[in-house]
Amino acid sequence: MPVPTVAFHGTADRAAPYQGGSSPIAPGQFPSIRDWTARVARRNQCKGDPINTRISPSVRRLAYTNCAENANVILYTVEGGGHTWPGGKPLPEWIVGRTTREINASSVLWEFFVEHPLGAK
Repeated sequence: MPVPTVAFHGTADRAAPYQGGSSPIAPGQFPSIRDWTARVARRNQCKGDPINTRISPSVRRLAYTNCAENANVILYTVEGGGHTWPGGKPLPEWIVGRTTREINASSVLWEFFVEHPLGAK
């Protein structure tokens, strides 16, 4: 079943590496975030190329649209962002990396859920 998906990921996230690879906090290998997003889009039967948009100086939005059952897949990439919540309270950078204030992930997530309700036909 296709599931609408929105994700936020920093390129400097050491806990879940953006390019994929090993993490100091988890066993096994992480996939590249871009590859993972493309796999979700294939599962959701999205058609056409994704649309890549810069929405602020350090935030890009990659959108797979035209998906089965309105199950769009959106990835927000925070250039230089760490393992943090965009727009959230800053955490110690030496532990988790930089927190961007350029977008508010909570607001973006709420808007996404409103536009993509599960079970809607």
